[in-house]
Amino acid sequence: MKDIFCKIINKEVQADIIYEDKNVISFLDINPFVKGHILVIPKKHYKWLWDMNDKDYNVLMDRTKYLADVLRQAFDTDWVEMVVAGIGVEHVHIHLMPRKIGDGFGEIPVKPLEPKLSDREMKEIRERIKRVL
Repeated sequence: MKDIFCKIINKEVQADIIYEDKNVISFLDINPFVKGHILVIPKKHYKWLWDMNDKDYNVLMDRTKYLADVLRQAFDTDWVEMVVAGIGVEHVHIHLMPRKIGDGFGEIPVKPLEPKLSDREMKEIRERIKRVL
């Protein structure tokens, strides 16, 4: 059975894709912890980050750094938080979250924004990021 990320990669499920190449796809998190929260995932299925071969891992990290730089510019942020979790969806995924000192989210944001962002707000965020790409 395919996980949700494999379905997004195969265009079986819609996502707000902001970046895609032959190895990696990145899209807005549907339950963002901060505005601009994106996921970066390899197109090749790996359950865990440490299962990846060196080449695929290095490509993923290269694209992750590139996208973190894009977020820094798009949101004029102090830093971009990178979190690698993985038990929610068993497909390697990296969370990137643009952050500012004193933004009120603590060291690592732990819950989705409330109220949930509207479709219009999500579209504005996507367009803001894409202008920098």
